[in-house]
Amino acid sequence: ALPKILSQTAPAFCMGSCSFVVEKSKESTARVVVWREIGVQRSYTMESTLCGCDQGKYKGLQIGTRELEEMGAKFCVGLLRLKRMASPLEYNLPSSLLDIENELMESSCKVT
Repeated sequence: ALPKILSQTAPAFCMGSCSFVVEKSKESTARVVVWREIGVQRSYTMESTLCGCDQGKYKGLQIGTRELEEMGAKFCVGLLRLKRMASPLEYNLPSSLLDIENELMESSCKVT
């Protein structure tokens, strides 16, 4: 569910670039080890680029601090939404946090 939420809210996130298959070359990565040895059901790795983007809103541009901060904010909002989906009746937030969530969702980096 988290990748789907991010694909809907974060312009720098691309669901089409996600792979949920455990390939032989990835067996020693942290997400696979955590899944196999500790039993964490959903362990993800989020990657970034230093070479620039080839798709979406940031196509042809370098990723900078501002875009990484935007992705971090959208990730936090995604976790909040995921938590609400998992236990909507148990998870009532103060209105001030909901205001912050709305601000984060409305804000995004301006492409220049």
